[in-house]
Amino acid sequence: MPKQELDGVAQFDLALQIVGLILAEGDKTVAELSEIFEVSEKAILRAVNAIAQSEDLTRCETHFYLNDDALADGYVSFSSGSSTLAGPPKLSNRQSSALAIGLEYLAAMPQFAGNTDIAALRELFTTGDAPAVKLPESRLVRQIQAIQEALETETALECEYQNQLGERSSRVVDPLRLDFLGRHHYLRGYCHLTAQVRSFRLDRILKLERLQQPISEVARNSAVPEEVFGQSDQEHLVQLEVQPEAAEIFWNFPTVNEPKLSGDKLVGEIRIGQLESLPRHIVRYGGMVKVLAPAEAKELVRAFAIKTREAKVG
Repeated sequence: MPKQELDGVAQFDLALQIVGLILAEGDKTVAELSEIFEVSEKAILRAVNAIAQSEDLTRCETHFYLNDDALADGYVSFSSGSSTLAGPPKLSNRQSSALAIGLEYLAAMPQFAGNTDIAALRELFTTGDAPAVKLPESRLVRQIQAIQEALETETALECEYQNQLGERSSRVVDPLRLDFLGRHHYLRGYCHLTAQVRSFRLDRILKLERLQQPISEVARNSAVPEEVFGQSDQEHLVQLEVQPEAAEIFWNFPTVNEPKLSGDKLVGEIRIGQLESLPRHIVRYGGMVKVLAPAEAKELVRAFAIKTREAKVG
């Protein structure tokens, strides 16, 4: 997802990607790189200058040379300096651990059970130079493990769930699948409260407990829809104009298409089941997110903002 400001790790990763692309395909304009990597031109220039200024302090050697004259004309042109790039770089312990943790998450998902490619990669990251990785203890990890165990034993789950409006409810769910979409995990299962196959975002599950009761025959015979977020014709389309610093809002909702840069802002459409839940998501960004359409959504956000402001004054 496009970001205006990058942290140190993200900028370093971007710089390496730029160098690899330039050396493989030739010179690119700053504007082209901005579009390819979906970041601002300012972020591209910072990354380019960072990699150009890198050097081996023990040998006083520069790895890559940046053509300053070309850059002044809007082009990024690199040539290799002392670096021969004879082989792939060795991963640090931190990088190996991050990759290993990601593979562990994938292996925990039912849809990847028995996947030989993932098994082979996991084997590589638990032998040789890469240390074996133990998943950090966290609420998400505990949830995934509980759901995985319930799926394997075909037993029900009881959970306390908070929806987009902040409303809480307790329900029994017969788990059918665990999906990862965008930046969120979703429990797919037959909900006894609504008598439907529903999707539950894990970060909205406040409490989760495995039950001893087996899943119902209705659940066993239920098909899991490909649409994670429910029937799209029952949801509202909302068009947003977002400053890059608030781009994470697109991660929290199903999007129609990938958001596009329009000037210095991102424009995209999200789907939401209840328009009434939208305002509290918008106002938390303090003016960095603007609703363009529909008019009903714009009015709901405006009324919510006025009410919130009056409450603070009062």
